[in-house]
Amino acid sequence: MDEALLLACRLLLLITGVGGALAIIVSAARRRIGWLPAIAAALILLILSIPPASPQPEAVTFLLLLPWFVGFPLLAATFPDGRFVPRWSMWIVVASLAVLIVNALVGDAMRDADWWWIFPLTQGTLSVGIVAYRYRRSATTAERESVRWVLLGVLLTFAAFMLLGTEGTIGVGTLGEAKANLAGIPLVLGLIIGAVWPRVWNVDAAFRATLIVLAAGWGLGGIFAAVTVVADALGVSPMDALRWAAFVVAIAAFPVIRLAATLSGWLVYRDRLDADAAVASLAAALEADDTRTVAERVVEVASTAIRSPLVRLEPAMEADAAAFAATIATSLSRGVESEATERFPVAFRGELLATLSVAPRSGESELSARDRAAIGAIARHAAPALDGARALLEARAARSQLIGAQEEERRRLRRELHDDLGPALSGLALSAAALSRRAVAVDESLAASAHELQADIGEAVARSREISHGLRPPVLDDQGLEAAIRSRLGPMSDVRLEVTQVGDLPAAVDLAALRIVQEAVTNVRRHAAASVCSVRIHRETEGLRIEVADDGIGMPRSVAPGLGLRSIRARASELGGRARVSRPAEGGTLVSVWLPIACAAEAVVP
Repeated sequence: MDEALLLACRLLLLITGVGGALAIIVSAARRRIGWLPAIAAALILLILSIPPASPQPEAVTFLLLLPWFVGFPLLAATFPDGRFVPRWSMWIVVASLAVLIVNALVGDAMRDADWWWIFPLTQGTLSVGIVAYRYRRSATTAERESVRWVLLGVLLTFAAFMLLGTEGTIGVGTLGEAKANLAGIPLVLGLIIGAVWPRVWNVDAAFRATLIVLAAGWGLGGIFAAVTVVADALGVSPMDALRWAAFVVAIAAFPVIRLAATLSGWLVYRDRLDADAAVASLAAALEADDTRTVAERVVEVASTAIRSPLVRLEPAMEADAAAFAATIATSLSRGVESEATERFPVAFRGELLATLSVAPRSGESELSARDRAAIGAIARHAAPALDGARALLEARAARSQLIGAQEEERRRLRRELHDDLGPALSGLALSAAALSRRAVAVDESLAASAHELQADIGEAVARSREISHGLRPPVLDDQGLEAAIRSRLGPMSDVRLEVTQVGDLPAAVDLAALRIVQEAVTNVRRHAAASVCSVRIHRETEGLRIEVADDGIGMPRSVAPGLGLRSIRARASELGGRARVSRPAEGGTLVSVWLPIACAAEAVVP
């Protein structure tokens, strides 16, 4: 039975070793891998697949030692592109070859020396350091995937040797040799896949699954052994000790497996999120109550999900709403865009809304499969939110234009009432008065009728004046915003007003500014206990900035907004503006409002 098992293991190792060596040579011929690492890997696979023979001539011993003591450092220094990185790693290979040549010249006597163990230990340590240096400093994403396959093979082979060699029989006798051959197969497969087909499967998922199994298995095995030792020390019978150990392992299984999964995920992926976690993070960001736009939230979540230094969300050409395009164009950048930047469409119901451009992490040459899955999931789930944001933006723009058109119409009606109808009615009243005076000498009843007509026209004049004043405050159109504010605020001893270069404003904007300042100053006088209130109004490129600050007691940390604050925010929102109430570091309260001018100006009725 043992002989059959050994024969099967040798045959399997021979097939995988020789077949893998040929596949690696073919891969090098097709320029998928460099020739130096291909030759080193092929020699290692061939030496692993050839069963050892004893005794061996010195020349054969030299050839058998060559793949181990020269092939491995050569593979570490040049895998997979064939370049020596760092450059000094070439001298390690040269030194290793020189040591083997000297050992062959002295009849393999160096391997029997007491100090020989220093050579493979130093060589192995330097090889690991070379792999780590190359992996972190110069390897591309594809090259790192190849290295991870090799590391996975090494890890599985190490675990197999530990598992199969628990009784100390691995490599000893027929069964032990079969176990050794079987344990070496993962290393062979990892080397073949890493060199030939690194993307045949997601290596990160395989690596994480392996780490979970090994960490959980070793952890639970350690707990089982510890409980049995403690139980034995306490004098518990062997059967009871096994029962207690099984009971403790059953209780510890879930937390140990969870901990193993968490640690393995951090080791393989660090703090990058998978697709499900990225979507959950996006959902939490969209539900958060803050001032960020939907586009800003999407960009921040995408950057955090894969730790990308550059994420940009750009509106598509098909996005015809200019306001939507201006709002969605946002980016989070700590680097520059390169050829490695990948773009993901953000589409909803067949319409391309935007494009999400994402750069790989620092030190990476491209996004990994996990990164693409996470960003793709974010793009798919962000599309409905962006479409909803666009619909809301368009509704607000339509409402702002409606309010602007309404105020412009009121301004026009007030001017017509004041400039046209008012003087016309006044002229009619004067004519009726003259007719009444002349009719006195002709007919008393006619004079009375003319006098009544004069009174009715006078009432019509007063009524038209009331209607005109009700449409808009006259002082706004006659004297401007600053005079209107002064007239509405009353005594200005506690108010410092600064209005700079506001120019001609749309009717909706100047009226909203007047109402907002009036509400803000009223709040200060009622609740702030302030000695002075500063009102500053200035025109910016595309909007009007209003700031009302006081030196009072300030807003409480948590307070429900009253009617005044709600009115301020509502008036700003109606025009597509923003209102913010904050507590400056120097104390008091600051009400900052920005009102767009362009949107309101577009609503002017010709």
